[in-house]
Amino acid sequence: MNRREILAAAAVFPGAGWLAACAGASAGASDATPAPIAPLAPFADTEAWWRDLRKQFYLADGIFFNTGTFGASPRPVVEATVRHLEAFETVFHQQGVDGAKLFRSLGALVGAPPELLALTRNTTESMNVVARGIDLGPQDTIVSSTHEHVGGISCWQLVAKRYGAKLVTFTPPLDPTSPQELVDAWVAASPPGTRVWSISHVLFSTGLIQPVQALCAEAKRRGIITVIDGAHPPGMLQLDITGLGCDFYASSPHKWILAPKGSGFLYISPEWIDRLWPLTASGGWDDLAIKGLRFDHVGTRNDSVVAGFQAALDFNAAIGQANIEKRIRGLATTLDAKLRTVPKLKMVSPSRPEFRSALVSFTIEGKETPAVAKRLWELGPVRVRQVGEYGYNYLRLSTHIYNGPDQIDAVVGMLKQVVAE
Repeated sequence: MNRREILAAAAVFPGAGWLAACAGASAGASDATPAPIAPLAPFADTEAWWRDLRKQFYLADGIFFNTGTFGASPRPVVEATVRHLEAFETVFHQQGVDGAKLFRSLGALVGAPPELLALTRNTTESMNVVARGIDLGPQDTIVSSTHEHVGGISCWQLVAKRYGAKLVTFTPPLDPTSPQELVDAWVAASPPGTRVWSISHVLFSTGLIQPVQALCAEAKRRGIITVIDGAHPPGMLQLDITGLGCDFYASSPHKWILAPKGSGFLYISPEWIDRLWPLTASGGWDDLAIKGLRFDHVGTRNDSVVAGFQAALDFNAAIGQANIEKRIRGLATTLDAKLRTVPKLKMVSPSRPEFRSALVSFTIEGKETPAVAKRLWELGPVRVRQVGEYGYNYLRLSTHIYNGPDQIDAVVGMLKQVVAE
């Protein structure tokens, strides 16, 4: 029985040399078997409850402010993944995964019909499924921004080089005063013959939330296909993909949903579910009756990741996405305000809260981000993200449910020390 049959039957932080020097310091912490923890208590929006929530995670050796690259999975997610893997490797006691439940749970979280979702490994793979599945040629133009993650822009670069399509990029307003300002910028950047808008829902570089619903409505009026790089919103923001009106939505649940690494998904709109060419052809690739499942026929894959993915969705549901968004965007707002008091520190994230996500980016006058990141590791350790792409020299901090006001105060204090050095 193959993976699909089982499903049906069942229903960056850039690597750096100086990191190696720190490995020995924390190696001992992982040698001991973690003590059992109490089940997650019913939600209460108090600092005591959020502090107690941290016990659900393995984080113990420092401050982790890099969920934008990958989330730290809670213990129930890791345990579900390992439990399934161990059972599988007994050969005779393997466990299935409830694929129908997974798609229902994911659809409920992101606001999409389960049959229009496909599992992938990450946003990059999802974006490539779309870019390679649309027929594009020399007559077509793809418009995107100068703030795209490499995993979201490279697929279009390949299409442009291989098939002769044109790729146009522009710099959007990074501190807009209104959603219309961003819509107008996209329209102004789009020449006649524009076929695709490739839009990051949240810019990986600055955390800017773009008005995707308004952009998709404008694109539809102009006959433009909308492909949304949604690496960050699922698990960070309350989401209604159907209501956005996009043609495609790609994401990486291993970030803010805290799913196992290697978890991804792609939403394909009703208008495209029967028209998009699959990236990988295997059994059933042309069976239109199975909708999104035909994009998931990619050969043998690790179903233990799928088991962990379900556990992550259950963990999220136990807290509630509305509660999570309120908490982590609130922490980001607090962090933003305190960073603005640090001398020589310049914020590049949006100043208006409606455009601000749980990603906060800045530069420090006279300091290179690798040196600042290294110093924060030495003082903390604190794990952050260097946004060195395109020469931006940003430092990016992410706030999630395992972070708290105490950690914000600690890191802001460290940055003041770094500035003074």
